[in-house]
Amino acid sequence: MSFMTILSILGAVKQYSDADNAAAQMREAGEKNAQLAELETKERIRRSRYQHEQEQGQRVVAYAKAGVDLSSGSTLAVMAEAANVAEREMSFTAAQGKRTAAARRAGASAQADSMRSQGQSLLISNVGKIGNDNNWWGIGK
Repeated sequence: MSFMTILSILGAVKQYSDADNAAAQMREAGEKNAQLAELETKERIRRSRYQHEQEQGQRVVAYAKAGVDLSSGSTLAVMAEAANVAEREMSFTAAQGKRTAAARRAGASAQADSMRSQGQSLLISNVGKIGNDNNWWGIGK
């Protein structure tokens, strides 16, 4: 086996290794992006809950200033409906955050699989070419 053949084999293995490492890094980046989406979602929900509580407090103060009985049915109905709307919005935000995180994970995984597959294809192709060039298969020169 010639020195050039050995270098060619080492180059093919290096390309495969680099593609495999890039795939692992891509998966890790996707996971970190997904975790970021989850953190952003938690923060949006926290802010939404805080805003709802502030608005409910403002309603109570406005009703009290206007002399409205806070225990009356219509007052409680308005406040209950506002709470229901806020809860639906927070549920939607949570579901959207989960979908975003899952999509980021899936996207990174697909890209990583593609990168790994390209590395494997390169390795097989290069070894095949080296084998043909050096008549390893008995069908070359």
